[in-house]
Amino acid sequence: MRASFFGTATGRLTISLYCAMTPSCFCLAHSKQAASPGAWSTSSPRLGWASGGFLLLLLALFSEVAQAQRPQLRLGLLPLGGTDADSAIVYFQSGATADFDLDFDASKLVNPSGLNLASIAANGQQLATNGLPPSLLGSSLTVPLAVGGPTYGAYTLEVGRLANFPTTTVYLTDALQQTSTRLASGTSYAFELTAANTTGTYATSTRFALQFVPGAPLPVVLTFFGAQAQTGGVQLTWETASERSSAFFLIERSADGVRFMPVGQVVAAGTSAAAHRYAWLDIDLPVGTSQLYYRLRQVDLDGTVTYSPVRSITRPEMSLSLFPNPTSRDAILRGAPAGGAVEVHDVLGRAWLYTTVKADGTIQLELPPGAYLVRTGSHTLHLLVQ
Repeated sequence: MRASFFGTATGRLTISLYCAMTPSCFCLAHSKQAASPGAWSTSSPRLGWASGGFLLLLLALFSEVAQAQRPQLRLGLLPLGGTDADSAIVYFQSGATADFDLDFDASKLVNPSGLNLASIAANGQQLATNGLPPSLLGSSLTVPLAVGGPTYGAYTLEVGRLANFPTTTVYLTDALQQTSTRLASGTSYAFELTAANTTGTYATSTRFALQFVPGAPLPVVLTFFGAQAQTGGVQLTWETASERSSAFFLIERSADGVRFMPVGQVVAAGTSAAAHRYAWLDIDLPVGTSQLYYRLRQVDLDGTVTYSPVRSITRPEMSLSLFPNPTSRDAILRGAPAGGAVEVHDVLGRAWLYTTVKADGTIQLELPPGAYLVRTGSHTLHLLVQ
């Protein structure tokens, strides 16, 4: 092949690439032509270190562009809250097959950390990199996963990159929990490995799989999801670029990042090409838990579920509060230690109430109109009942 590059009006740069059957025969050379100042052209089939390096760089660039354009998914396995990780790649490229191909696949080697994630080829071989033919995306395709950890405990499967699937939706299926989670870049899925669900081997090759389903792009495009601790609760905000047939968002909370429970619900926009911003404040926080995890469970009108990436926050020490204050009847004390003593006196020093804080750190106070001092431990709050 021959490539010509023109520089200034007084000269030009011409590069010729001579290709043979072996890499050592790649040749590139240049010489300066005295008759034409500033002009350069190829005149010798000798390969110099500098020019050869440029050629290799050029070829690597072409390869990088081609790889970036192919359909691909990179999935990571890491302990919940940990930094060590293992990963597996599934991509689609012409020439690959569903079995092991030396030119397209890489066998899975045992990770010394004990974290092991691999896709499973049609012949049963575990692969770290799995190249598949694009024709398989024309119908529903299931790629089993082998997942293992060094010990029993909580782990996370996290999507590092998912790109170039314009008409295919990708799911992570969990046969044990009977769930199907729609994937996007950044999606994470928390789970537990136990003796019961791994038959004592710390690993499973039958529980998880990737499912590639031909169809339209994601009905809801989530562009942002964040959680921030603030006075009085945790503020959750999220944004969508567009929505199609979306019903509602369930806000789910967890104390360990594995077991999530719904704590709120927000109605979705339905079908809209416009961007939307949502917000929800979690005020009923559990007592005695400094770390909290949140995720969104987006539900479509047909019941299809998609989970957002998990967000975690570290709560500051909860301060005492009375709400509402002033009040017309009763008030709720929040942030007190469970089982702690609470005393209520009026401004004349007369005792009105002795009680203890409930397990969730709250207590409801019902008092007649007046001004009161509410004491628990070394703290005193003023309460006005009108």
